[in-house]
Amino acid sequence: MQTANQNPEPSTVAAPGVSPVRSALAYVALAFAFSWLLWMLVIKAHGREAFLYFGEAGPAVAAIALSIRRQRDLSSSRIQRVVWFISMLALCWIVLSLHYLGQAGAELHFRPDPILILPAVLPAWVLSGACSSDAGVRALLRRLIHPPNRWCLFALLSFPAFQLIPAAVAYHFKGKLIWPGNGGTMRVQVMQALIFFAFTLLFTAVLEEPGWRGFLLDRLQVRFSPLLSTLLVWLPWSAWHGPLDYYRPVRFSLVVWLLLRVVTMIPLAIILTWIYNRSGRSIQATALFHASMNTCPYVLPYSQPGMALLFVWAAYAVVDGRMWQFDRKFTVNYPIR
Repeated sequence: MQTANQNPEPSTVAAPGVSPVRSALAYVALAFAFSWLLWMLVIKAHGREAFLYFGEAGPAVAAIALSIRRQRDLSSSRIQRVVWFISMLALCWIVLSLHYLGQAGAELHFRPDPILILPAVLPAWVLSGACSSDAGVRALLRRLIHPPNRWCLFALLSFPAFQLIPAAVAYHFKGKLIWPGNGGTMRVQVMQALIFFAFTLLFTAVLEEPGWRGFLLDRLQVRFSPLLSTLLVWLPWSAWHGPLDYYRPVRFSLVVWLLLRVVTMIPLAIILTWIYNRSGRSIQATALFHASMNTCPYVLPYSQPGMALLFVWAAYAVVDGRMWQFDRKFTVNYPIR
């Protein structure tokens, strides 16, 4: 399997002497415990929706906790991390405030909600981990914060193209399109789309991808083929959403749950693995794709039959990456036990 030449920062897959399977199981247990406990507390207390993003951070928190090596990275300093954290906190606070202003139908101008600085803390903390003085944490999160490579650009733009090209064909042949229900001028719609993308990037992708792909997928691919590893990531990734799927204001029916978490998420998980491996294990690339796939159906028109092409894309990824074959390159820093 070919990968991009750029690998953001060399890193071992796990601490020496730790079984990759045990590490994967510990990650799943910790991610579920952190997220489900916080989600249930917020739901039972009828807390604001924004506070659910504390639980959303479970995958990243679990990955960071299990990546701590207690080995100091001399290339980083405490001041550097504090400055980065404060900068990211301001950015996340602004984005979250603008997102909820847009949901309320308010004009698009900066009017920060003081309480929203609290859920902005976790993505800022995750992003600032790229400057951590701990070598293991820094190695993990430098794969999230690094100069983008061509696969990061592909990850950002591929889903909009995937959605718009079949939509254009369907429109040409008078087919039915599903249009987002956004109102206002073109300028307002573009601004809302950018804000929604930034929101999903910071409060979904950044909080999930260091865990599901950056930690769990890494360890599984030490033992299993990329395709089997993908399915072993998809299962907990899908089940992890359970409290939100069940308790959200509009509870998912069984049919909707199967369509979203099984029919759709399996090909998406395959594509994410393909992008992750092709990009040289870049968490940034999978985070950009994750945010793009979550954003586009809400801001761009699409043809519902055209979305079935996800399976064609996933099949191409399997063949292109020979994902049924075990790839020994994942054992270089982590011999199989």
